[in-house]
Amino acid sequence: MTRIPLLSLLPLLALAPARADDSRHSVDRVAATVNGEVVTLSEIIERAGPAYRKVAEMRPGEAKEKARLQVLQAAFDALVSEKLLDVEVKVQGVEVSEAQIDAAIDDIKKRNKFDDAMLKQALAEQGLDLPGFREQLRKNFEGYAVLTQKVRSRVKVTDDDVQNYYQTHPKEFAGEEQVKVRHIFLVVPQGANAEKDAAIKAQGEAVLARLAAGEDFISVARQVSQGPSAAEGGDLGWLHRGSIQLELERVAFSLDVGKWSGLVRTKSGYHILKVEEKRSAEVPPLADVKDRIRDKLGNDQADVYRKQYLDELKRDATIEVLIPELKTATAPDPKAQKTPGS
Repeated sequence: MTRIPLLSLLPLLALAPARADDSRHSVDRVAATVNGEVVTLSEIIERAGPAYRKVAEMRPGEAKEKARLQVLQAAFDALVSEKLLDVEVKVQGVEVSEAQIDAAIDDIKKRNKFDDAMLKQALAEQGLDLPGFREQLRKNFEGYAVLTQKVRSRVKVTDDDVQNYYQTHPKEFAGEEQVKVRHIFLVVPQGANAEKDAAIKAQGEAVLARLAAGEDFISVARQVSQGPSAAEGGDLGWLHRGSIQLELERVAFSLDVGKWSGLVRTKSGYHILKVEEKRSAEVPPLADVKDRIRDKLGNDQADVYRKQYLDELKRDATIEVLIPELKTATAPDPKAQKTPGS
């Protein structure tokens, strides 16, 4: 059976309401009604939280107004969903235990490396106290529980679905290409003139000649390398792409096992690389990743069905928008909403 995850908790700051002074220059207005329940502009601003404060700090102009409308419309859409879910929570008798809320707060503290005092301080900075925060978490859990109940029976992931995803998304499961490298490093001092640079380059060419004559790379590295790994025979260990300078990466990943490079110039000096082993980016067998694929496909389906369910609730609701800022909001589609008395 596909596992539908518990509530993915929103970032801490996203849960906090806007400060009262964010809208002190605005006269509060009735922005909309949802099944006859009034929704005020200040309520929408409060739901927008930090996103609205961020817009308020922008320079006046067309971009700020466009961003403001987007934030208000998204907050209104979320607020409508929450109000409609609140009704379903009561109808279905959903209850969230204090233990669930305690566990959620413990998780937030752990992820943010907060103790109790730090959590209270962070909440206070957003105009929220701990009881209010717990209530927000409760509402999130309740709404998610309703959505999960409604979509669980719709989620169906077959073995064929898993097989098809595995075959069409190989890069998602491939391991990381790696090379095991040793190097010999000759430092070129910062600000060295052309003559000094040429002299060090000549030393490097002499080292290449010794290697070509059959001397052991490890022994030569211990004798002449000026890098921190010289005592270990220039051992850099296993490297993946992005872990070393690009100039060195290109050479290391192009070399065959057992081969060494010519002189590779970087800002810091001259390098000679030798590849000892390689690990290819192999795709693991289906048996090793099938559960991960099944969970992903199930969660993707659940997200779609949750949205569909919310859209159904909105279509069955009577939503009337009363201010121009919300006329293009995604929550209430006038063509899809019932009108009073219908």
